[in-house]
Amino acid sequence: NNNDEKIWAILAETQIANKLNKEALESLKRGKEINPQMSELHFAESSIYLTEKSYIKAKKAIKKGLKIQPDNATAIFQLGNIYLIELKYNEAIKMFTEAIDLKKDFWQALNNIGLSYFELDEFELSKKYFERALSFEKNAEPLLGLAASIQNEDQKRAISLTKEALYLDPKYVSKKYREEQLWGKKIQKATNKLFTIKELKKDINFAKQYLN
Repeated sequence: NNNDEKIWAILAETQIANKLNKEALESLKRGKEINPQMSELHFAESSIYLTEKSYIKAKKAIKKGLKIQPDNATAIFQLGNIYLIELKYNEAIKMFTEAIDLKKDFWQALNNIGLSYFELDEFELSKKYFERALSFEKNAEPLLGLAASIQNEDQKRAISLTKEALYLDPKYVSKKYREEQLWGKKIQKATNKLFTIKELKKDINFAKQYLN
């Protein structure tokens, strides 16, 4: 049955999982020809464009999907991430806030608001949102983000938060990995400064060894 858009969607998911993006886009196209009102097809298309760093196309696909399914918190969050990549921090914050309105415990969106505010030099708001993210999930990313934010005023707590973050996820010792998680230049610079604290040397070396 090649007239069932759901089968085309499943095929596209399998192709995406096997990194067959060109084939997946063709499957999604076939699915949309059958049923252009299936939002999942547009969201899947946007995920492909995101991996290919075709952000304009990804944004267009997400917006099409949101016209059909406007209450999809994950899609709104992904749109916020694209604005974050584009350094459009206020637009990103707006999208992340919409996602949180739909899903109160969306800690990733809270965390990314913290990242956005840091790049806008709104450090008190940045700290507030990292704290809110941590109230839902004790995750390495908001732990390290908060540590970078408070290091000048409360170094002792910043050290403790950093140790915990690197224990939970040593990958955050890597600048490249943090960049993949959409950390901006200012919070990267602050994290580099944080990592010069001598009390963290052992933990940083351990995290690097774990990665290697």
